[in-house]
Amino acid sequence: MPEVTDGFDVAREMGEAAKAVMDRLMADYATLSKDEVRDLEDLAWDLQSQAARIRTLAVGALLAEAQTSVEAINRETRRARKAIRDIAKVRQAIAIGAALLTVASAIATKNPAGLKPAFDALKDTLKEPAKALGKTIVKKVTG
Repeated sequence: MPEVTDGFDVAREMGEAAKAVMDRLMADYATLSKDEVRDLEDLAWDLQSQAARIRTLAVGALLAEAQTSVEAINRETRRARKAIRDIAKVRQAIAIGAALLTVASAIATKNPAGLKPAFDALKDTLKEPAKALGKTIVKKVTG
């Protein structure tokens, strides 16, 4: 039986992702449009809010029903956090954060039917920047 606080690890990762969004906002503030500032601020607060909701949930059964695991959610959340921090285009960082927020919302609302497609969408969203990076590297190598 899942522990009452098995959502704590997921919540911690989501909270760290919220921090990464806010760090990105602070680092790029001078170059961001008003819309980008608002989007990043909203995203950071929304992720933090969902993390707080998830913190006390028993998510083990929910994740099992959605055919995923705490480890998989945490792994992709860490990848998203790194991408939000490192990706060059702020709009891509916002898209990754929004996909992560959809996952957090599905967990916080105990929606297994919504969690699987949200998790798959997050993984797909994380693939796009990697593809772009690969193309950039190939261009540099091949001249």
